[in-house]
Amino acid sequence: MRIDNRIDNDILERVELHFTVEHPKAPTPSLRELIEMVNRMEPGSVKSQTYIMEVTSRFGRSSTTGVAHVYQNEDAAVATVPTFVKERHVRRGAHSEPEPEVTEESEEEVEEKQPEEEAETEAEETEETAEDSDADEEGS
Repeated sequence: MRIDNRIDNDILERVELHFTVEHPKAPTPSLRELIEMVNRMEPGSVKSQTYIMEVTSRFGRSSTTGVAHVYQNEDAAVATVPTFVKERHVRRGAHSEPEPEVTEESEEEVEEKQPEEEAETEAEETEETAEDSDADEEGS
């Protein structure tokens, strides 16, 4: 990532970054990836206060340009960022943590835990049934 232009906007409490990303033999980076790149390039930036406002990819070229706004505090971001941009970031999971990759080992661990959990659930149900029948006997 290359920062082409950096504008400090003290009135709106943000830094406006115009950037270019070269991605040879790779697709256009996602919003989450762009935010991570911007946060690495801008010291002191916070992921939840970084918004990608514009992204433009050129057909046939492995180059993407864009504009990012990095806010100094959450209040400035809430007051300034348009609703459609916030919704786009939520919809695409741009501010959330990436989901861990599922490997074969972790799938096996999940499968091993499921029978144990089922056995515990059955034991709890048996206890509840026994308690219910004791209560019924006392009430008769």
